Amino acid sequence: MLVSPWVFYQIWAFVAAGLYRHERHYVMKFLPISLGLFLAGVLLCFFGVLPVTLHFLLQINVWLDIEPTLRLSEWMSFATILPLVFGLCFQTPLVMLFLERVGLVKAADFRAKRKFAILIMVTVAAILTPGPDVFSQCMLAVPMIGLYEIGILMMGRGKAKAETPATF
Repeated sequence: MLVSPWVFYQIWAFVAAGLYRHERHYVMKFLPISLGLFLAGVLLCFFGVLPVTLHFLLQINVWLDIEPTLRLSEWMSFATILPLVFGLCFQTPLVMLFLERVGLVKAADFRAKRKFAILIMVTVAAILTPGPDVFSQCMLAVPMIGLYEIGILMMGRGKAKAETPATF
């Protein structure tokens, strides 16, 4: 965690060398939004999902009258991967906007396929969150559905800006 700014800078220095000026402009424009969404997902996981999930998993041991055997390596991988998954899932609106700007999908396509997208998001949330508890699944699925809707709004807003004539 302490060296992550340096690692991200090195990754950016490598990637930026191969980008055109306008492409670097888009990266700099959307990087703060991406970072904010990622941090929101990580914070939701750390302060909302992890405590409830750990309580649930430890309660199973109490219910079965088994002494829990916690291992540091397993805990560290669990406490690292789950927030990373939440952070990446919170990138949904930016991925949608990118796909629309590249011309692969239109906002109307996202609106038309909303039911399927919600089904996929709930299924992905069920697979990615640990344990059979519905709470942690909903803590990932509900924000993803909201972010899906925000992505549709972002595409519409960008389109409205592009269609307004420029005044000189």
